Amino acid sequence: MRWIMLVSRNLVRRPVRTLVSLGGLALAVAALFSLMSFERGYQEGMRGELDRLGAHILVVPKGCPYDSASMALHGASWPCYLKAEYLTRVRHTAGVDAAAPVLMNAVYNEQTGSSAVYLGVEPDILRLKRGWHIDGRLPTAPDECMLGSSTAVTLHAGRGSSLPLPALGQAHFRVTGVLGRTDGADDGFTFLSLAGAQQVFKRPGQLTHILVRLADPDRLDAVVADLRGCDAGMEMNVVPMAHLFQSIQSLVGSTRVVLGMVAVIALLIAAAGVGNTLLMAVNERSREIGMLRATGASSPQVFAMILLETWVLCTVGALTGVGTAAITARLLEGWLRDRLPFTPIGALMHPDTGLAALCVLAAWVVGAIGALLPAVRAAGLSPIAAMRSVR
Repeated sequence: MRWIMLVSRNLVRRPVRTLVSLGGLALAVAALFSLMSFERGYQEGMRGELDRLGAHILVVPKGCPYDSASMALHGASWPCYLKAEYLTRVRHTAGVDAAAPVLMNAVYNEQTGSSAVYLGVEPDILRLKRGWHIDGRLPTAPDECMLGSSTAVTLHAGRGSSLPLPALGQAHFRVTGVLGRTDGADDGFTFLSLAGAQQVFKRPGQLTHILVRLADPDRLDAVVADLRGCDAGMEMNVVPMAHLFQSIQSLVGSTRVVLGMVAVIALLIAAAGVGNTLLMAVNERSREIGMLRATGASSPQVFAMILLETWVLCTVGALTGVGTAAITARLLEGWLRDRLPFTPIGALMHPDTGLAALCVLAAWVVGAIGALLPAVRAAGLSPIAAMRSVR
């Protein structure tokens, strides 16, 4: 307890200098904690969305695969379409276990100020969406629909309800089922029969994308090559979801490396600041340290005192940085969503106590490195020389 009181008194002796050191360390730890939280959250979000999609391959019209994947996962109006006849070619490709056609359209809803997303699907979708739990059944007639869990709450509708759907005029649709919560974009979609969606949106014989599941995922490259080499291969973009995930990860990885280097540099600067603060404190307290040595304190005890002082400083700085990063996580998420090529719907930042503890440990290590020279110098002071020094 006496050592703790002594360390605390030493830290508040020069409050401005201590606060500057704390600020530098807090910023460095906040950068490190945010980077680690983002890496974990982004990977978990990406894997979760691709798992919920249920497809090994996404067949889309020609264009950017990142945009196509984002539209297929999150819902949007598509700029171009596939011919429905391509579905037969996809289904007859060796290695394809199931192929589910989809016609997606997003319609602006003036009442809510947001887009209502509609998907025309066939029963084959259930062979891919194996995690779906439906209270009822999929729509099969043009005047039937199935609601996502969030949409059902918003419309105050359930199985058996009959209601006009947002932005689709006064025509009434009978709700044949409500999709159980998926924690994904599907919760906010409204599902129509494929023929019904083609009729409503005046897209006869057209699709926006085809979801493909393989009998053997290890044959992914062979199936992709066959699809790209077929007679319709020039008119459609065959996107392997595993490759897409790897490509997006590589793009994000380059950003992560840059941010990681910034965090490392910030930690090194913080270590230099901590070391400078302690070195100046040792010089100012040389007579006090000499008194400690003269009254029986050994060199290891003096060394431990400086190290303890460092760890107290680093702990406060690290916890401040972690707290700041946690508070500003949502602001950082919004900034990242506008700049990344693809972002999952869920939270991008996944802070937890394990990451916080790791950041505190990193601060301790950095602080110990920065305090090494001041601690060695303090431990090596001669009691007589130190007491003779003039402050």
